[in-house]
Amino acid sequence: MHKFIKSPRRGLVTVSLATVLMAGAASAVTLDITVTNNQASGGLFLTPLLSVFHDGTFDAFDAGAIPSAGLELLAEEGEPSGVIGEVNDLNTANGSNYATAVAANPAGFGGAPVLDPGEVTTIRVDLDPGSQRFATFLSMVIPSNDTFIGNDNPFAYELFDIAGNFIFTDLIEFLVGDAWDAGSEADNGDGAAFAPPTGTAALSTSDGISPLADLDFLIGRPQAPGGNVASASGLLASISITEVAPVPLPAGLPLLMGALGAFGLLKRRKARA
Repeated sequence: MHKFIKSPRRGLVTVSLATVLMAGAASAVTLDITVTNNQASGGLFLTPLLSVFHDGTFDAFDAGAIPSAGLELLAEEGEPSGVIGEVNDLNTANGSNYATAVAANPAGFGGAPVLDPGEVTTIRVDLDPGSQRFATFLSMVIPSNDTFIGNDNPFAYELFDIAGNFIFTDLIEFLVGDAWDAGSEADNGDGAAFAPPTGTAALSTSDGISPLADLDFLIGRPQAPGGNVASASGLLASISITEVAPVPLPAGLPLLMGALGAFGLLKRRKARA
């Protein structure tokens, strides 16, 4: 497939579209982001994990602060679109190059792509090591009103060094004591997302974001799939990040690319004649 560029003096110049695509993708690094809900059966659920990749200047939240509208939506409803919209707005306003990805579980209960206890899901992303060096992760804990996990330090997870090399070899672990209360709803179960209806609407609050020492208040709370929360202790979620080796080029592709370049040169010479 070729793209033809019209030149007023040299006629048609052939440019290999494959060459253009290869040049544009040369700096991208492909990673697999795998998230596991480490809760045992009867434990807590997690909404799809939102990942934001940035240069260290994206700060999702701060302890004591009122959550943004996007984070409030994620913490109360498990819906990542609000934060994604805020990320896109920052890109437009500041010229930044933040990227987002959502790791979901298509087999989640009731058609909702949540991560059941024991569930594992992976998403593949292509990142720019220069402008997307760091990662921020966010997910709602079910069946809470506004409890979520995430990192408030934008530099917590450095995926690439300043030279663009992939350097992340850790396993990220969120314990139940690492969760946050968004402070936007009373955590009494009334009106909680993904939980059976109580007939009572959620009570809105403006308490600010605060860390939680444990999630024991969720034990015994009914789950939408049926049954009650039996346990809320230990490891809640883990995230592993691995670099995906580039796919080797077919043996004959360099020769083909050279031939295409020679063909373009021949066309230019004929145009000059």
